[in-house]
Amino acid sequence: MTGAQVDLQDCTERLLQSDAFRNAPASRRLLRYLADQTLAGHADQLKEYTIGVDAFGKGEDYDPRKDSTVRIQIGRLRQKLIEYYGGEGKNDGWVLELPKGRMRLHLVAGVDAMAPAELADAEMTPRWKTWPALAALMLVAGLGLLAWDDLRLRRAGLPSSKQSWSSDLEELWQPFLSSGKQLVVSVGDPLFVQFEDKTLFRDPAIDKWEDLRQAVRVTAKPGESRPVHYYAAIGEVHAAFLLGQRLAPRQPSISIVQASQLLWQQMAASNVLLLGPPRIFVDRIGSLPVSLEIIESPEGFRVVHPNAGQESLYPYRNSAGFFSDDGAAAVLVTHAPGPAGNTDMQSFASNSTFGRLGAIDAFTDAGFARTLVAKMRGSNGVIPKYYQVLLQVRYKGGVPTETSYVLHRELKRRE
Repeated sequence: MTGAQVDLQDCTERLLQSDAFRNAPASRRLLRYLADQTLAGHADQLKEYTIGVDAFGKGEDYDPRKDSTVRIQIGRLRQKLIEYYGGEGKNDGWVLELPKGRMRLHLVAGVDAMAPAELADAEMTPRWKTWPALAALMLVAGLGLLAWDDLRLRRAGLPSSKQSWSSDLEELWQPFLSSGKQLVVSVGDPLFVQFEDKTLFRDPAIDKWEDLRQAVRVTAKPGESRPVHYYAAIGEVHAAFLLGQRLAPRQPSISIVQASQLLWQQMAASNVLLLGPPRIFVDRIGSLPVSLEIIESPEGFRVVHPNAGQESLYPYRNSAGFFSDDGAAAVLVTHAPGPAGNTDMQSFASNSTFGRLGAIDAFTDAGFARTLVAKMRGSNGVIPKYYQVLLQVRYKGGVPTETSYVLHRELKRRE
């Protein structure tokens, strides 16, 4: 047995004994089967029918066109791998992947075994291929929205979004533009359940498959189901386009990845921008080597040490009603070191997609950057290296109309 085969076998055993897989018998069975076939050199010849018969005990009359068991279980296995490497396995030296469209398990070296530049190339290049529809949607919708936005601004007598860069913007974005590392934009992709009849179900308060599957059981929806991460909010589409348009002239190496596909190894090798609801990134942000001063709570963003005259809790949003596109939202911007301390991460978290869009627009706007930098600048004449900024974004008809500074806190790195 070669060294690579020993490593794959060891990784498989570690996964099978993990909390993520312990109570998932179907995923355990499929992982064991694919590992055995990969080690034997037969995985590239595997078909859905073969897996159904050999791994799941289907009869000879099994028809994959009518029975989606194998496809569903493969999706669940990929979700389990993401869950494991995003939690208890985040420091593993090797990462076991199941690339889409293939049945052969693939072993990828962790950050301790591969140089950051090599890891970025290995991980980020294929990630674009896993999201072609949304990438195209971002480009088309972003172009249309941006053109409309520029027209609206010109009619109002305001500067176009195609503005010049400024020294204040340079100060805000310098860690992401001059480090030589790739910049990854990670966009929140909420978890849905898809059923055999193609209908979808989502609970906005749930982002873990096991919890959502239990919620589906309560609704008594019949038939097989599987987790999918196909969709992103319109605010993220526009925000991602704005980031590309405004940062690309100074950072040519920008790529995009779904939040559900973002690995700890990527966060340790690249600079990352996170766009989405707080709950999608809370585990990742909470595990970074800083002590947070503003945290997520069920009611809103809570300030751990409020100053005199400051509120301790800022509700996520205020609107005229649940279905209203008019209102105001709190947005928390967190700039922190990556998990290995040698990269930078910045999240734009809000329960409103319009709030997230407004925050991105403000953070890349010369006028707002001038105001923000002035408020954050310390006695030494520079802004903190790591920080949290709380903003309020007002929107009308789903369009951000005003973004205002609320407060900020410097973050101290834990040694």
